[in-house]
Parts: sequence; C-alpha cells; structure tokens
Amino acid sequence: MANTSNQNNNHIATDDLAFSAYLKMRGYPLIRSNSIRSKKSFVFNLEKNKAEELKLEFINSEFLNFYNELRNMKKML
Repeated sequence: MANTSNQNNNHIATDDLAFSAYLKMRGYPLIRSNSIRSKKSFVFNLEKNKAEELKLEFINSEFLNFYNELRNMKKML
C-alpha cells in the first residue's frame, strides 16, 4: 500500500489512487488534493484509527481485485 499519513485527528492524506477511490465509494468525503512538486495526494475527512481499519478492509476486498484486473487489462491496450 502506498503512503498514508495523518494530517490531523480527523484528516488523512494518501497517494494511493485505489485506496482513495475505495474511501470515496465508502462515502468518506474528499477534502482536497495536494500537489507538491510532482507528488500528488488526496486528503480525506477520516480519523486515523478508522483509516487503519479501512486499509485492512480494502486489502481484503473485491475492490482491490477489480482494480488490479483493471490495471492488467489497461496494460494490454
């Protein structure tokens, strides 16, 4: 999993596109996107302890399988 950091008690930042999409699907609001040099990240309104729980849920989800298959199919184009 890509970098996820704690912004404050209720915000996390992540550069993981798949995890960001998963959070949006689960209804967590995107606060903003950051761009520092060529590094992009997404900031969500989400408590850090809940983020850790959701990371495990995401890793074990069918969504991750879908995302991986999508990337594999894209490589075939």
